[in-house]
Amino acid sequence: TILAGMVVSGAQQARKRAAITKVRTQLATIETAIGMYETDIGVYPDTGNKNLVKALTEDSGDIDWSGPYMKIREQELDENREYLDGGGYPVVYFNPGTHNTYSYDLYSLGPDGKGDGNDKNDITNW
Repeated sequence: TILAGMVVSGAQQARKRAAITKVRTQLATIETAIGMYETDIGVYPDTGNKNLVKALTEDSGDIDWSGPYMKIREQELDENREYLDGGGYPVVYFNPGTHNTYSYDLYSLGPDGKGDGNDKNDITNW
């Protein structure tokens, strides 16, 4: 019984670490896409998850737009067309950021799906 409890606990911790790693990778991918967008357009996308998705995937008509900057599959979007992290929670994006005042704040609510970017479980770009 003790051994089974240790194995189950270890497996749960490994799954949690894997989920966190997946979300960190997603945020890094988004950051790269935002950087390419900013290089072409000269500004970061407007605040909001839906604005971010639209800016990175849909031609804005700006002659400098060279996207799409990121491929997003339908299953990565919710019914509101917001990009979801690996835990199924919408990614949060603010421009300008309050933590990164010269750029943007990008974060995931983490494995618990709660928080405001300051929670210890949140995964942030600051």
